[in-house]
Amino acid sequence: MDLSASRLSLVAAAAALSTVSLPSYAEFQNRPFSVFGAFGLEHVSYSEHLKNFGGKEVDSTFTSTNLVQRSGGYTAATDNLGFFINTGSTLISNEADEEWEAEGIRGNVQEDVAAMNFQTLDVMLAYHLKTGTYLLGGMHYQKIAFSRFDWRSAAGTEAFADSLEDYILTTPELIDPILDGVNNQRFKDQAGNIITTLEEYFAATRFEPEETQDVVFEDAVSFGLMAGVGFDSYFVRPMRGIRFMWELGLGTQVYENVLNSSEARALTRTFGGGIDAMGKAGVGYQFSHQLGLMLGVDAHYSFRKEIREKVSSIKTVILPENEFYSVASFASVTWNFK
Repeated sequence: MDLSASRLSLVAAAAALSTVSLPSYAEFQNRPFSVFGAFGLEHVSYSEHLKNFGGKEVDSTFTSTNLVQRSGGYTAATDNLGFFINTGSTLISNEADEEWEAEGIRGNVQEDVAAMNFQTLDVMLAYHLKTGTYLLGGMHYQKIAFSRFDWRSAAGTEAFADSLEDYILTTPELIDPILDGVNNQRFKDQAGNIITTLEEYFAATRFEPEETQDVVFEDAVSFGLMAGVGFDSYFVRPMRGIRFMWELGLGTQVYENVLNSSEARALTRTFGGGIDAMGKAGVGYQFSHQLGLMLGVDAHYSFRKEIREKVSSIKTVILPENEFYSVASFASVTWNFK
């Protein structure tokens, strides 16, 4: 038997076997999968900024930690294309104190207790570069819902109330219609008595959180467009081994609807009202192309500009500029039984 020929045949066989096994470890494979993140913890932070409330800038701050859930999946459409559908929702929201500060006033001007829920839905088309990296583009939906209650005065409440009255007295477009209403007896106090003097009007309308603030509910819903980039080692190494992924996205809302219980209407806005950003990362172990476990973290950020609508000579509806961000960590299981 020719030994050189035997060696050549063995080398050829080994090369053939390595070529056959390469797709499991290096070649791009557009495989679908589903993801379920059972439970996780999410840190949320929310703040509002009023540029001119009674002549002063007013800011609120709120932070809490909630129990959340994440789920979704990926579907392959063609050799290079597919789409992700991912959802996130708050399961249990925890109550926490919210604080309000005003420019030039020492101490909080009011405080309350708040609870916040955050929901997202992303439907993203993915174009694969066949290296595990993919480009993203699609729709981002989010809903921020909160409740505020147990309003309380704080160290700066009295000084803030005095400054509001001073501002009204020195602002003609505010004080003139008030004087007209008082002179024509168009105002009543909480007991139903007609207000006949300016002093009675200010006594009836003085800023007192416990007396003048009701329970407030707000739902802020937005639909937007988002683009980004991501990487998932599953698309080039779906078999057993370490799996890791990441995504980044940036977008803006196309339509926004905000309903606040303290106002008599919902306010809407289209385009140009702010930005949305997201990021996520995960690492885990793929037992086979059918089953894997991952530990993940995701972050969301949104900024919304102020909505201001004048409804009468003495009333303007204001939904303040606000910022929201969340960071969640969770464990998830991935599967593909095709």
